[in-house]
Amino acid sequence: MVARAMARRLAVVIGLVLASLRPSVVDGKSYRNYSDIGELSKNHASLSLSDILPTHQKTYDKNRAPKLLGQPTVVYFHVTVLSIDSINEESMTYVADIFLAQSWRDPRLRLPENMSEEYRILDVDWLHSIWRPDCFFKNAKKVTFHEMSIPNHYLWLYHDKTLLYMSKLTLVLSCAMKFESYPHDTQICSMMIESLFSFVAACNNMDLMMDKLSVYGGGNASRP
Repeated sequence: MVARAMARRLAVVIGLVLASLRPSVVDGKSYRNYSDIGELSKNHASLSLSDILPTHQKTYDKNRAPKLLGQPTVVYFHVTVLSIDSINEESMTYVADIFLAQSWRDPRLRLPENMSEEYRILDVDWLHSIWRPDCFFKNAKKVTFHEMSIPNHYLWLYHDKTLLYMSKLTLVLSCAMKFESYPHDTQICSMMIESLFSFVAACNNMDLMMDKLSVYGGGNASRP
């Protein structure tokens, strides 16, 4: 049930994001990026961080995972590959433009008052004040966040207190290429995501759940 709900939300959000790659017209107005389209779902009433933190904010520890009944926090991932280029045999690297979606549930948070929408878009800077996954790309040599014309990342809060964070990244990834069969060689390159938090303490802090890798404009591809 949880996985299906997550998949449905990701489909909606990814559809919204990919729609940003071409102009969309809604009620006669043209929207050219997903930040503009996101405005359609915002409530006119502004929010502050205190609206979602517990009433007694000192009880909230952003450095502790939101475990429910002592179970590991499950973090779902989805990667949409927009392009792969700049394959360099000498440095054994390649460059990928992706959308990365991360989702987790934090029952310690509060819902904004009179929240009637399915979700609210939050200020991404609030991620500095709440718990978030510490995941990283293990084989990345460089990671660049897209910030033209505005930072390309957003944060959603759903009715079940699930948080969904989406960002657009350019990755320079290492790949151990093998050239024994050159020029008829085939290279298999990975995109590895890990978390330090999932290995510390009793190794029962966080579970990573990876959705199927998708390629924009080219169907689906299974992960190596």
